[in-house]
Amino acid sequence: MNEPIALKCPSCNAPLTAPAGRGQFYCQFCGTPVTIPNVHRSDDASSRDAKTAVAIPEKLRVEEFGGELRISWGWFNPSVFFLIPFCIAWNAFLIGWYSMAMGDHGPPGAMKWIMLIFPIGHVAVGLGLFYACLAMLFNSTSIRVMYGQLEIQHGPIPFPGNRTVPVDDIDQLYVKHERNVGEKGTSHNYPLLARLKSGREVKLLPHNSEVEISRAVEQLVEKYLNIKDQAVPGEYRM
Repeated sequence: MNEPIALKCPSCNAPLTAPAGRGQFYCQFCGTPVTIPNVHRSDDASSRDAKTAVAIPEKLRVEEFGGELRISWGWFNPSVFFLIPFCIAWNAFLIGWYSMAMGDHGPPGAMKWIMLIFPIGHVAVGLGLFYACLAMLFNSTSIRVMYGQLEIQHGPIPFPGNRTVPVDDIDQLYVKHERNVGEKGTSHNYPLLARLKSGREVKLLPHNSEVEISRAVEQLVEKYLNIKDQAVPGEYRM
């Protein structure tokens, strides 16, 4: 079993105790990255077979400077050009529908209210399509490892999934293979998760992420933090 290693921060000279089995951690006083010299990692039964390194997708921008790792990529997909006309036609129909219902020549009484309420579900779909088009055109994802934190942000269009995880809490990153069988067939999803030392799992990238991106981010972050790759049940390992 690895024993904690006593070190001093190279920037503020504060006494530090390195986490056992980690090649790098961050000073809790000033946030400076500290590399542990001569960390020995034994190959035990829990280690996976050597996994083939994945190629970094061209759309990923990877930068490492000043003790910070930054990975970013845009959400643009050519399929948005097929989605935009459909979105315009869908919402144009709804605008025409409501203009007719609210106009001077619209139906009177209860019929008017029926026309206003009936397409509520279609309005929700139309807004969702509009929002999806904006996100695909303008959004990007940025992952930063700095000052002892792993930070994930999606923007500039607000989108769920922003989160910050202390790197010293991370035990392992892995891409999970989710197989879902539905009426329209079988779908395969590949979210990127972090398994924390507490045993809790945190989803870092959503289920609809491209498997190549999820694998590349896993590889880059684990290498930067010197986290030894371990087998995790349910992991996508191809």
